[in-house]
Amino acid sequence: MAGNFDRAGLGRSESEGSGGYSAKNSEGYVGKYQFGDTRLADYMKSTGVSFTKEEFRGNPVLQERVQAWHEQDILDYAIDNGLDRYFGGRIAGVSITPASLIGMGHIGGKSGMKQFVESGGEYNPSDSNGTSLSDYGMKFAGDTNVVEESLRPRSRPMVSDAGIAGLVDQVRGGMKASPVQEPMLRPRARPVVPGRSAEMVAPDVRATRTAIERLGDMG
Repeated sequence: MAGNFDRAGLGRSESEGSGGYSAKNSEGYVGKYQFGDTRLADYMKSTGVSFTKEEFRGNPVLQERVQAWHEQDILDYAIDNGLDRYFGGRIAGVSITPASLIGMGHIGGKSGMKQFVESGGEYNPSDSNGTSLSDYGMKFAGDTNVVEESLRPRSRPMVSDAGIAGLVDQVRGGMKASPVQEPMLRPRARPVVPGRSAEMVAPDVRATRTAIERLGDMG
């Protein structure tokens, strides 16, 4: 499962009460996760696997495989387009996480998800059931504790470059990303003369002060 996405929840939202894996709606979307012709064609082109829509509809294992690919493909697209710099922020009430991007990418397509993020939430269309991109973004964002922030893209990432690279690697690998902590910056200890201990330096300081005082007396 890519990121920390609630795939079971998506299945319930898309097809519960409508047949599950065998579901088919009036617009021609099929299966537990309601895929259309275009997205199934994307999968077949990407993997070289061929099947008909009815074969897909009758094969739960294939549906799960396509859904896993679909989630990862959305995340790869988001990262390739620099949307990972929004992770940890909030746009139009949506916590921007890998999971929320998957949710919005599922209902509105990859380009629709990108438009939502880059427009600061102004691009927020709804499907024929009245469900908007932000609805799915909030529904699948996951348990986050983010603070409301500017909708503008950050000029610098929230964490170090190494931290972002680690996050991207974990997301691409289909793992739940762990929080990245910056190393604490501690003040450096005063330098010690090479080959001499701190205890040896202290008497030298006292001797220097004594010499200065004597010069003052002589003046």
